[in-house]
Amino acid sequence: MTQPKETIDLDFSHLEFFDNYVISVLKEDVVFDINNLQNLIDACSKFYGDRPYVYISKRENNYNVNPTIYLHLDMIKNLCGIAIVSQRSSSLNMANFEKNFSRVAFEVFLELDDAIAWSKKQVKNKKADL
Repeated sequence: MTQPKETIDLDFSHLEFFDNYVISVLKEDVVFDINNLQNLIDACSKFYGDRPYVYISKRENNYNVNPTIYLHLDMIKNLCGIAIVSQRSSSLNMANFEKNFSRVAFEVFLELDDAIAWSKKQVKNKKADL
């Protein structure tokens, strides 16, 4: 895997920024809510500007996501999709539930490489639409 262009540690997440996607690892016992979402949007906007990107959540720790945050994602015009990566059945089940709330492309993967390949296709399709 290539090296990230930039790495940021927020109080709730570790972010690694690449050209077309950001990989996020939320910290243990976080309750991800609208305030966290705004901080995440700000960090991504600073790095990507108006360039399209995909958010990849690498679910390694135990935490909770308020699924209603997905209802706010359509305000991020350059967000092409969300990929959830985990090999834990509880995380995969929760991600499949969260998918029902998302207004952007949303896929669940067992392997990070598959999520990255999917993200590149999403960004390519978005650029073709511009």
